[in-house]
Amino acid sequence: MEKAQNRVLQDRRRLSRLSVQMECRLKSEDKEYGALMLDLSQGGTLISSTLPPSQENLVTYNRSRDKGNDFPAEESKISITLEAGSLKGPMTLSGTIKRSSIGMSEYGKVAQFGVEFENTPLELLRLISKLSARRKPSRAPAQMECLYRLGGEEYQARIIELSLESALLYSAVVPVRKSKVFIIIEADNMESPLTIEGMVTRTAASGQGEEGQFEVEFEAPPPELRMFINALSA
Repeated sequence: MEKAQNRVLQDRRRLSRLSVQMECRLKSEDKEYGALMLDLSQGGTLISSTLPPSQENLVTYNRSRDKGNDFPAEESKISITLEAGSLKGPMTLSGTIKRSSIGMSEYGKVAQFGVEFENTPLELLRLISKLSARRKPSRAPAQMECLYRLGGEEYQARIIELSLESALLYSAVVPVRKSKVFIIIEADNMESPLTIEGMVTRTAASGQGEEGQFEVEFEAPPPELRMFINALSA
């Protein structure tokens, strides 16, 4: 009980955490995992990872350390490699697993790790600043049909949320992360279609074929976008 209370007090002393959904790689000794970063602060992060039943591409982990589990144990030293659209290149963070939980799903073993960083590099501060700034403009629920252009092809999509800096879309065809796309919006009150250029920063497949959600961060949104969002929010 005392140990749990100490952890709560430690978390309260941490700077506020940002809720995120960013793919990353987690490495412990000679074993590497695909993972998803769920929240982020200057002091640490919460990460979720799934270990599939087939581990043909994974190096066998020393089971004597983690009592039979395939994931690293608490107090293990790990490194996290993060690639985000707002980063110039991969960023690697070193830390220690302070708490973990492991369960089972139809996809295999699922674990969550609370990680405390060993240090706070300047790149991490910049990323947190960008993520915080991105959340300041309110997103207007849209639920409208649109097109998005990728290369020379156009695809049907539906805008779920829209702000001055980004949009969340759903489509039967999800572009890969870091793709440059053009979102094309047409409405009755528009004299001409609104075209917005941006980069795909996050994707989430629905599990049915290629369809799912993806987030687009705008590069140079046109002035007409503000008027359009104001009309949606009115």
